[in-house]
Amino acid sequence: MKTHLPTVAIIGRPNVGKSSLWNTLVGDRRAIVSPIPGTTRDTLVEKVEGELYEFLLVDTAGLTSDTGETLEKEIQSQAELALRNADVLIFLLDGRAELTEDDFEIGEKLRRSKKAVIFGVNKLEDGELRDWDVMKLGLGEPMLLSAKTGSGVDELVDAVEKALEKQKFSPVESSEKDEENAPCHLAIVGRPNVGKSMLYNKLLGRERAVVSEIAGTTRDALDTEIEFEGEKPIVLIDTAGMRRPGKTARKPGKKTNDLRDLEFWSRVRSKDAIERADVCAILIDALDGVTHQDAAIAGEILEAGKSIIFCVNKFDLAIEKSRAEAESDERELTEVPMWDEDVEKIRQKYLSYLQQKAKFLPPCPVLFFSAKSGKGLKDFWSTVREVHEARTKRVSTSELNRILPEIVYGHVLPSVGVRQGKIKFVSQVDVAPPKFLFHVNNAKAFHYSYRRYLENKLRDRYGFWGTPLRIEMRDAMEEFKGRRGK
Repeated sequence: MKTHLPTVAIIGRPNVGKSSLWNTLVGDRRAIVSPIPGTTRDTLVEKVEGELYEFLLVDTAGLTSDTGETLEKEIQSQAELALRNADVLIFLLDGRAELTEDDFEIGEKLRRSKKAVIFGVNKLEDGELRDWDVMKLGLGEPMLLSAKTGSGVDELVDAVEKALEKQKFSPVESSEKDEENAPCHLAIVGRPNVGKSMLYNKLLGRERAVVSEIAGTTRDALDTEIEFEGEKPIVLIDTAGMRRPGKTARKPGKKTNDLRDLEFWSRVRSKDAIERADVCAILIDALDGVTHQDAAIAGEILEAGKSIIFCVNKFDLAIEKSRAEAESDERELTEVPMWDEDVEKIRQKYLSYLQQKAKFLPPCPVLFFSAKSGKGLKDFWSTVREVHEARTKRVSTSELNRILPEIVYGHVLPSVGVRQGKIKFVSQVDVAPPKFLFHVNNAKAFHYSYRRYLENKLRDRYGFWGTPLRIEMRDAMEEFKGRRGK
């Protein structure tokens, strides 16, 4: 069985409804609400949960351009890239438009390929295909779709899942694991050229990934299981660099193997690594600080429910600046002055700086080190284990309800109108990440700020270092109202 998340790409000419279909398949996703710039995630790649399989859905509309290079070449480049990188392709046509030479060329490529192809005709709100010339493409009878109304979408998902089954991908049920006893999966993520492969090699103690000064040399995720005497193994995942969506768009006038094309699909594979990981070590450059994209990657990790370790790499450069008599590097963080400063003061100012730049993150460990020399890495593995243990920690229901009055009386209970909210019962219903279910008299009374208060109290009591917490409210009266109605 293949364990990585499969990739499904939607391809086709512009204006056939690729993005509309992508939105319909993805559905209503919960976004991270934060005033911090950069926490909004890239909408070109998203995980879709089907009945049997989970997969990454890619909208290739972001790879095309209507300027510079001819549109025909852009369309062909898009199709060729998807053929090389996706596991399943959805070839979409506009049911109201005539076939073009591009459609026939893409159809020819798809017939020659060994990829799983699902042929769909979109914009058929009435469910009728009036022009059956699409059969000339030689891709069989198409699926009739309307991304606007959702017609035929369920059947499309079923077809995707059948294709994944034939390719022997692991269904959701068989991929479930005992979180408390399973090995920790650690993903190293970050922008290109912040030292991910260097850190990967240093942690392994041998050359496994390619180390280069050229940004973006790592193309695929490399999984390596590391065994420790008397400890559970850790599976280390090295991921390709992740850049801003605008940086991964394909530039006109370049060949199909252009670096930016590859970076886009590297981002897809990085998304796969985050989804498969338990703990993500996010690397930043000490002298660059937290960039817009660093915040976006951290937001993506948090939304995926993964635990976080913040790693400030190349801290040896900050130490050099603290000891230098004259400036030799023009890079300088305004919030963290480094020239002629004590190293410990730099570290403390950097921690304050990170707290301001990443307020939306849960309390998490911060490590300062140099992946090149290995200095500062002695606590790396123990930190990973500590965070993973917090992620799988389970608090008994009796313990939670014993301390419930202490939590409740520490803050004024919220209310709706003159009716005050009350918490009747609480239990932890899941781990990895921990999820707590509060039974209340009126779920609408418990707004975001009070839920954040509950989260902070649970952290103060039980730690949950570096991991997001899920707080859910259930209206205890709903079930009673249903019985009374009967």
